[in-house]
This record gives sequence, C-alpha cells and structure tokens, in this order.
Amino acid sequence: MSTEATPTARTAPAGDQPVEDKYDDYSLRTVPESEIKSTWDIALVRMGFTVSASDLVFGYTLGLFFSFGNALLIAIAYSAIISVVSILMGIIGVRERTSFALTSRFAFGREGSRLPSLVMAVIIAAFYGYILGITVDVFPKAGSAGQIGYSIALGVLFLVISGLGFERGLKWIGRFGVPVMILLVLVAVIGTVIHVGGFGAIIDAKPLQAGGMTVAGIIGLGVAKWLAGATVTPDLLRFGRGTRTVVTTTVAEFLVGNLGFNLLGLILGLGLGKSDLGTAFGLLSLTWLATVAFVLQSVTVEMNELYAASLAASNGIGMRRTITNVIVGVVGIGIGYYGISHGIIASFLTFIGYVGYALPAIPAIILADYFIVQRMRYPAGFAGLPAVNWRAIAAFVITVAINLYLGLYLGDVLWHSLPLIGGVVYIALSLPQLRAAWTTGSAARAVEPAAH
Repeated sequence: MSTEATPTARTAPAGDQPVEDKYDDYSLRTVPESEIKSTWDIALVRMGFTVSASDLVFGYTLGLFFSFGNALLIAIAYSAIISVVSILMGIIGVRERTSFALTSRFAFGREGSRLPSLVMAVIIAAFYGYILGITVDVFPKAGSAGQIGYSIALGVLFLVISGLGFERGLKWIGRFGVPVMILLVLVAVIGTVIHVGGFGAIIDAKPLQAGGMTVAGIIGLGVAKWLAGATVTPDLLRFGRGTRTVVTTTVAEFLVGNLGFNLLGLILGLGLGKSDLGTAFGLLSLTWLATVAFVLQSVTVEMNELYAASLAASNGIGMRRTITNVIVGVVGIGIGYYGISHGIIASFLTFIGYVGYALPAIPAIILADYFIVQRMRYPAGFAGLPAVNWRAIAAFVITVAINLYLGLYLGDVLWHSLPLIGGVVYIALSLPQLRAAWTTGSAARAVEPAAH
C-alpha cells in the first residue's frame, strides 16, 4: 500500500465534533486531510526536540568522557539507530493519520493501548522535568527558593503555550526558538575555540573524565535518550504529506538537530572541561545570554514534551488532552526541582539508564506487529481491533523482565536499550497470526491480476 492510499485506520471516525476535536488536536481521532501541515513547519517543530538543552548536555557529557573523534563516531552511531526507528514509526503515523497513542492500539488493542500510553506519558513527563531542571540550572544561582520559583514560573509558561496545540503554539514557537538557540550555541562554540587557543586544541584535548564510560554504555544511553522522541514521531507526522515528509523531517531532527547539537556540546565539553554547563557558560561570560536563549528555546522542546506526554496520557487515562497537559506539567515541575537538587547531569544520566529497561519494548512491539505480523493491513480498521491484544501485553512484560536481567544481573549496557528484543518476543508469540497474514497476503496478490 502506498503512502497516499487510503489507510486502514481511517475507517475509524474522524470526529463527530470537529470543533472540539480540532481544539484537542485530534488526541483520540484520526487527523482529517484538511489539517495537513507543511513539511517545513513539521521539521522545525521536530528539531525543537533535539535543538535543546538536553541534547547540548548530552554532547557536553560526551566531551567529558571521550576524545573528539571517538565521541563523533558514537554520536553518529546512536543517531542512525534512532533515525531508523523514527522513520518506521513516522510511516505508520502518516499512513494512518494517527498519534502515537492511537498507533499503539494496532498492536496492543483498544484498551490494551493504555499500558504503552501510560508508560510513555510517565517517561516523557520525566524528560520534561529534567529538561526544565537543565534550563533552570543555567540561571544565575539563587538558592533553593530561587530554583523552586524558576521551576514554577517556567512550568506555568510551558503549560499555557503547550495547551494551544500544534497550530497555535508549537509551530510559531518552533519558528522562533530553534534559531535563537542555534545562535547562542554558535556564539558559545566560537568563544570556546578562542578560549582554548584554536580548534586543534579541542581535537587534541584530553577528556576530563576519560575512561569513566564505555563506548557501548554511552551508545546505549544515547539510544535510550532519544528513543522516546523517535517513538512518538506519529504525533507530528500524522499531519505530514507523505513518506518524503517522514524522511526529510527525521533527517532534520536527528541527523541535523541531534547530531549537530551533540557536536556543539562536545566542543564545549572538551574545550571548557567543567562538570556542569552553567559553570562552563560562566567561564565565557555568557551566563545571561545563555539564560535568555535557554528560556526561549526550552519553550520549544518543553512544549513538544508536554504535547506528546499529554496525548499519550489522554489515551492512557481517558481524559481530554487539555487536562492531561496540566497533570504532566505539574509532575514535571517536581521532577525538575528534584534533578537540580541532586546534580542535574548525574541525575539525568541515571534516569536515562532506567528508561532503557522498559521503553525499547514499546516501539519494537508496535513495529513488529504493523510491518511484519500484519503486513500493514488492518481491513476492519479500529472497529476490528480486539479490546486487548494479550500477546502484546505478554511481550512487553517478558521483554522488560529480560532487559532487567540483562542490565542488572549480567551488566549489559547496550543490548537491552535497543528496540529489538521486544520485536523478537512478539513475533515468537504471534507465529500463527504471522502465517495467516502472510498466507492471506500472498493469496490476494495472486488473485489481483485476474481482477484486472
């Protein structure tokens, strides 16, 4: 089936209350063709995920542990892995016009999709909180009371703008916030190069904490860090024009935004050699500029995080997106302050490590069901889906158990973070359905020429 063909999910109602659905950004409905957005706007909003403080911090962390050449290869490796997942998830979103929450119903069932939706909502809410903490950490130091005040003020701002949705909020902030953040970091990089006496000094620089992290470990963290963003790709690509939009915007998000910002953060980490980004910007006398730019840009990425988490939570607990948006925002403020008070970089890396045990199972199961078991065919659309697909639920539980065993008992730092094991487990549990789907598909292709 081509991207432009009528997808199976569109047999589901597109909305009995168009005005209400549009206000709620079609959180639990398929997107009508009249709401398709430009590729440029989708690309800018997607880049808002990766042209961010957290990506800069991760690149900065690379510079604390690895040399320039090794860190660059590492960043390319996990960016490529994430791009594959994002493209596949995006193809589902653009074909079916479904958000991540609705997309998960194909594999998990109408009610079973509440499980991955709630897991994703919690994970993204935590990411939202940590990015809020990273932003506040760059602010001029003002003690615990000041940090709480910063967190609440920013959290309220993000809540208001995220509540406006894609058309009235994300699109316009993306057009403004992304360029401002890029400008700040370019200024900081130029200042760093001058500070250390030239780019050659950065290439030859010895990492501050060399040997403190393995290559496999940091690739695993890199995949876990961006896997949530790749998994919720349908949230934005459901507004896309076709497969070309999926590929183009994925390249913009992960190979330009993510890899590019990792590179800039790497230069700062190697050049300045400080354990936190706020101190590093202070060395360059850029604290106030960094504060302004981080606030402006963080609106973009935090809106994206809130938007994705609220969509997932809406499906998970059956409430409107406007309500779940507030719930996620309040929880995120608390997480942000917790991260600051426990050392934001160390706390953030620990959180990412835990994410790698549960998150990879979700896209692995969804992709295995859609592309391999069902071969992109759901003839009856949403109406034909079971309330709960217990094979998917079982695959998720088994995969998390395997991942915990690999990570906690065997000391694995990479394989449990990849979206592979869940797909293999799901396929193993779906062999009868797999044979039926492929037999039906082969028979249909054999009859098709005669029909013409």
